[in-house]
Amino acid sequence: MPRSFGGRALAVFLVAIAAPAAAAGDLAPSPFIAPGDPPLAPEQLQGGGGLKDQDQLLGDMGGLRSGLAKYGLSLYLGETSEVLDNLSGGIGRGPLYEGLTDVHLGLDLKTYFDWPGNFFIRAYQIHGRGLTANEIGNLNTISGIEATRTTRLFEAWYEQPVGDWLHIRIGQQNAGGEFIVSTTAQIFINAAFGWPTLPADDLPAGGPTYPLGTPGVRAQVDVNDEVTLFAGLFNGNPTGAPPGAANPQAYDLSGTAFRINDGVLAIAEIRYNPGNSPATGTYRFGAWFDSERFPDLNLASNGASLASAASTGIPRRYNGNASVYGIIDQPLFHKEDSDHGLNVFARVMGAPGDRNLIDLYIDGGLSYKGLIVDSDTLGFGVAYAHVGSGARAFDAQQALASGGVYPTRSAETALELTYQFNVARWWTLQPDLQYIVNPSAGGANPAAPPSRIKNAVIAGLRTIVTF
Repeated sequence: MPRSFGGRALAVFLVAIAAPAAAAGDLAPSPFIAPGDPPLAPEQLQGGGGLKDQDQLLGDMGGLRSGLAKYGLSLYLGETSEVLDNLSGGIGRGPLYEGLTDVHLGLDLKTYFDWPGNFFIRAYQIHGRGLTANEIGNLNTISGIEATRTTRLFEAWYEQPVGDWLHIRIGQQNAGGEFIVSTTAQIFINAAFGWPTLPADDLPAGGPTYPLGTPGVRAQVDVNDEVTLFAGLFNGNPTGAPPGAANPQAYDLSGTAFRINDGVLAIAEIRYNPGNSPATGTYRFGAWFDSERFPDLNLASNGASLASAASTGIPRRYNGNASVYGIIDQPLFHKEDSDHGLNVFARVMGAPGDRNLIDLYIDGGLSYKGLIVDSDTLGFGVAYAHVGSGARAFDAQQALASGGVYPTRSAETALELTYQFNVARWWTLQPDLQYIVNPSAGGANPAAPPSRIKNAVIAGLRTIVTF
């Protein structure tokens, strides 16, 4: 890491860590209302110690929230804003702003209608410009909120419990909210630590995750207190964008296409939490299969390389695509009767190298909750994405055709150091530092081909306000 840029960024980051002791005191984090959870009671919405201790900036909104709660309705309005700056490397310079307005409404039918079911609807207003698309050109997207600017419907579904062991959900859904998730890794800003880079780059349109929902059916089976099974069938391509489309999100900017004729994405996951306790860790194993047709990234229909003048120019195609994965979330030590302490995580997954840009993805890291005050979390993570054999073979053929000056992609690594704390229960700040090794896995710099994109240093600040 260049000493001038890296040292300056690290110094700013360390100063930010010292801030919450004075700014936040011993605030508890604002509770998150998960989809399907009952609405918060009016006294929870108001908080007990004035504006700083309210769960939402607007509190009960003059009785609106408590009035809705009588009918089982819960309203959430939040704004995530961030300024991230590429200090060194990449393909451009300068700070960029991006933001996400998140509005969702839940209806618990049990409250007013005495029926055990839940409706949920969620929409986004996405604004600003992201670093990956505009200044870095890397694979592990710098921010989890980076997306095409638009206003879109994200989720709209109904969930029905059957007894106390089965939950069926149907409608437009977000597979990334439940599958392939590490709870420890959710602290990070880099998108790779949420929906991993492998499915994000290998599935059509990136798969059914932020910012794209898609119609589907999901079943949750509570086998016992320790074992839970999840299985889902989703439309195989959320937007219908063809392979290689420059911006698949642009094919459905409103999120209202509700496509159902693009094959099937089937995904299943088993979770094991020994003793049904946060102190014992959670272990996940899963797999997905997409029935769409996928092009070979090197071979043409006649067997020649697509980089060769002898090829037909039409890629060889395969029926289907698949991946398997494993996830560990493990607490190392916790304070007694608390979720505060040190946690580690690791995820690994693989996919066929002939039809996928990424054939191996590994990430891991640690987080410490309650480092300085109760509401803060410090995290460090590493994400590694390896380019598949097809793409590497194509690059090698390109290099051969160009006299050896075309770079061959290999792998990209993202490192992130982040710190999150509450200024108030409704207001979170998060200084962040990232270092991208071999951006675009060593691909050519579009601004200065055939040279590679240089390693990038990113620093920034995210703020989340719950209204």
